[in-house]
Order: sequence, then structure tokens, then C-alpha cells
Amino acid sequence: MQRERPPFSTISGTMVQLGARDLIAIYRWDDLSWVAHFRDGCGELSDASTWFRVHAGWLRSCRVGSMAALETITTLTPEMIEKIGGLHRQTEAQQARRAGASLAAIAAFGRACGEAASTLHGWSVRLIHRAG
Repeated sequence: MQRERPPFSTISGTMVQLGARDLIAIYRWDDLSWVAHFRDGCGELSDASTWFRVHAGWLRSCRVGSMAALETITTLTPEMIEKIGGLHRQTEAQQARRAGASLAAIAAFGRACGEAASTLHGWSVRLIHRAG
């Protein structure tokens, strides 16, 4: 059973322009901290701890620590919240497709194993009858 997730309208957080091509949204949603990283308009989701661990070196070397970067911090806009919601919906759809493909592969493997067992059983019965 899957619990009901809160609506995307409950997302709260901030946006930071990291450069001409990079914008991140750091926010809380569904009791987790997230980062939506937009580069050249394409977005990618990550949990906040993973994103910061992966990008720590890059953050140290870019202008994030400068006053100019601090001036780009703003609250999330309704448009950004909608973009983030779209990323979450897209990610959930991809996960559902992967789960469906995995279940189909497992079912096919189960059928193949059943057929192999049936064939082996048939062979063993024939061998027993020949020996007897």
C-alpha cells in the first residue's frame, strides 16, 4: 500500500542562480530535502544530501560563495514549483515503467523455469520407463 503524497503546492524553498547556465532549487517536500538542478533549461532531481556530496568540489570552485551569488537567492516562484512538480511526475513515471519492466521480466523468467522443469520432468519419466 502506498501512502498519499502531499500536493506539490506544499513545496517550500529557495532558488540560487549558480551561473549563467545553472540554477538550483533547494526545497522540502514529502518530509524530504530535495535539489532540482536546472542546466540550460533541463532539470534533474536529487535528494539534497546526495546532490551536495556530488557537487561539493564544484560548489567550492564556482561563485556560490561570492556576494553576487548570494544576491541571486530568491524564494520559489509558482512557475518553479510547477517545473519541480513536473520533474517529480516524470521521475515517478520512469520508476513505474522500470518496475513494470522488472515484473514482466520476472514473470517471463518464471514461465521459462516452469517450462524447463516440466521438460526435465518429462525426460526423467521417460528414462525411468526405459530403465524399468
